[in-house]
Amino acid sequence: MYSPENESARIQLGISRFKNALKKLDNPCINIPAIQVVGTNGKGSITAFLENILCASDINVGVTTSPHLFDITERIRFNQINIEKHELDNYLTRIQNKLSEFELSPFESIICSSLQYFHHKKATLLILEAGLGGRLDATTAHKERSIIAISKIDIDHSEYLGKSIKEITKEKAAVIEKNSEVISCEQSLEAKNIINERVEEVGAKIHWVKPLSKKWELGLKGYFQRENAAVALGVIEILYKKGWDINRQVIKKSLAETKWPGRMEMVLWENKEILVDSAHNPLGARVLAEERKTWVNQEKGVSWIIGVQKHKNIQGIINNLSKPKDKFLLVPIPNQKSWTLEELSDLSDFDSKCIFEFKNLYYALNYLKNDKWPECHPVLTGSIFLISEFLKQAY
Repeated sequence: MYSPENESARIQLGISRFKNALKKLDNPCINIPAIQVVGTNGKGSITAFLENILCASDINVGVTTSPHLFDITERIRFNQINIEKHELDNYLTRIQNKLSEFELSPFESIICSSLQYFHHKKATLLILEAGLGGRLDATTAHKERSIIAISKIDIDHSEYLGKSIKEITKEKAAVIEKNSEVISCEQSLEAKNIINERVEEVGAKIHWVKPLSKKWELGLKGYFQRENAAVALGVIEILYKKGWDINRQVIKKSLAETKWPGRMEMVLWENKEILVDSAHNPLGARVLAEERKTWVNQEKGVSWIIGVQKHKNIQGIINNLSKPKDKFLLVPIPNQKSWTLEELSDLSDFDSKCIFEFKNLYYALNYLKNDKWPECHPVLTGSIFLISEFLKQAY
């Protein structure tokens, strides 16, 4: 029913059809308030911070995220517990039978399942992480989205959202509606202006937040997580003003204890340290390159083990990561169309001399092990599907 291959192949943007599908299901969770999380990079981290705080505050919270790291059940969680596999299968089967006329995509079927499941579990608050979009994303079909959290916006999924920051920001900012409370991290000037224009146009309210200072301890590493945590904290402050019972000490403790695998995570492989981070677009690569400045021996060169899906901008990713003495170990992504060295060599104005191709991830790892292990820890990056394959073995 679900596979990584068919998800990207069957993406459908447009919510009127999806709203009709929900109506046929009697609109599950129609009156349950939701926090919608949109943006390009950082949505998952904002969601993780929020989920940890709200669950520690004894609020019955339903969370839907995408993509998953290890198992599809991660995408539907109630009070931080994944839906059981047999339950999800039952929901998906019923949806397939009852809503076949709507030809729902895999993502839409999961959103339908999550809303039904949260209705059954009597959730009192939802966190809906958007898929790739905003205006036409299935999560936007939910009526009660009074709080909108916006992570950093950059160019990604251009085949669906547009090829410029202006086009993409307009798509994502379109989720903002009258009386929405919007919390956003710092954005480029162009993105900020578009968000402000949308807020003024519909009669919403915007809260711009700065990264949290170092007095806040965070469970997720990297300076960029201070931006994501600031957005989450802004959401919590609005919920508190709306009457939700959330204690400040609980907030601090929860931010410090938040975990989100595969994000700036140091992992041992055969007693060797490898940093894992799913930088799958040029923005993620720029952020990772900034973090590099703090790594021991990074000036001696970094070995990047990387796999990138074919529809992603690998040239932008590698250009943002690459510095003198670096080398890239290019590997395929399981069950995904991914870039090859031959295809990279065909790109104009792109130097592929520092790129070496391997049959799979483990050939690349063994190459590093059998050669002199790099003085700066290697970094595994790119597709979350590649990260998943590695972490399943490393854990």
